[in-house]
Amino acid sequence: MRYLIIFITSLLFSTAVFSQQKNYVWGYLKDSITNEPIALASVTNLYTKNTVMTSNKGMFKIELTQNQVLSFAAVGYHFDTVTFHAKVLINDTLYLQLVPLLHSLGNVTVNTKGMNAYQLDSIERRKDFFEDIVQYKIPTVAIANSGAGIALNIDRFSRREKNKRKAFQFFETNEREAYINYRFPPQLVTQYSGLNNDALQQFMQTHRPSYEWLRANHTEEDIKYYINEKLKISNKKKD
Repeated sequence: MRYLIIFITSLLFSTAVFSQQKNYVWGYLKDSITNEPIALASVTNLYTKNTVMTSNKGMFKIELTQNQVLSFAAVGYHFDTVTFHAKVLINDTLYLQLVPLLHSLGNVTVNTKGMNAYQLDSIERRKDFFEDIVQYKIPTVAIANSGAGIALNIDRFSRREKNKRKAFQFFETNEREAYINYRFPPQLVTQYSGLNNDALQQFMQTHRPSYEWLRANHTEEDIKYYINEKLKISNKKKD
């Protein structure tokens, strides 16, 4: 599997430290080719739905317990997903990489006329996802061997099919995070808020809009008013 790693990567941590209580993990997210930090990427705990943003150095801190899954999304990159297991403490910090999309490297192989950056990213990610994960389709029902009618296809409920359906769910969740990243980018937030560096990261993490809100509010003007409203809330809290 070339890009999307799901249900495979296991990170080993101390059982003495981890149980089912709340814990935090620190990590760095970098470009797999340049090894440069990926700033303001989204890191999501798929079980708690909590999302944090990476800093300018690609660093993040997120609440996590064993057997939960972290997903990573950034504009211009493939997704990645890591399952977190608590066993033996090896490192106290995660060092993770995302693979850049081909068109981000100047290798555009699709007709890009009229497409925005998010659409280009999504097309390439979906193409690779279907090539790597979805090799065939098993119908929900099939003709019974007796010829008497319709019967449930037992393979539909096999472990392989269950994992495939779960992979679809994870992929669609990551696509939503990627859409938020595209519509709520740091350049736009800085433009309307004047925030930079740590203050920008904190604001984007605290006031990250939902996918549903962004789908219902289509324009940059909507986001401008959203940022202004959230700035008022932040300033009141400081006072």
